[in-house]
Amino acid sequence: MFDLNQTVKLANLNPRAEKHGDDTKPALDLKIEAICPSTALIHFHHELRQHLFKKDENPDLVDQVTEGDGLTALRYPKMGAIKWDWEGTGYTAEVDYGMGGDSNIVLHDVKLDHFAFEAMNGGSVAITFRVIAHPDAEDVGKLCEFIQRDIDLVLTPPEAKTADDLFPDNMRKAA
Repeated sequence: MFDLNQTVKLANLNPRAEKHGDDTKPALDLKIEAICPSTALIHFHHELRQHLFKKDENPDLVDQVTEGDGLTALRYPKMGAIKWDWEGTGYTAEVDYGMGGDSNIVLHDVKLDHFAFEAMNGGSVAITFRVIAHPDAEDVGKLCEFIQRDIDLVLTPPEAKTADDLFPDNMRKAA
């Protein structure tokens, strides 16, 4: 399952309302932009990384002595970002509010979706996605302070209850 613990950019916030039966519940969409190692793609499909990256044909000395599979060159340099139809539910998102601990903004039972991947030369990937949360009014104000700024974000997936939770259909072959 996809998880994250790093500095990301909070690109945008979108406050809105959701219908839950007859009730209207406030919701907040957070657009997140993260630069991750290409190994993060394994969470989405076991072959995705190999489709976007290849070994560098002319590696420099550092690449020659670095351990790993050497997938750092873009396989399709002219390809832009690709959308990925995946969503995760039941996540916990924690945003560092600067003093750590109790001051952090903790959002429970969030949903992740609208993923896009853009392969970057050197073996990194820009991952853009949406976090759907239902924060209280105080946390909404705090999050608004971070629009277009870097934040420290920890995304914790829900506990896996079955093997299907750990290994979606496209991952079983790699397990």
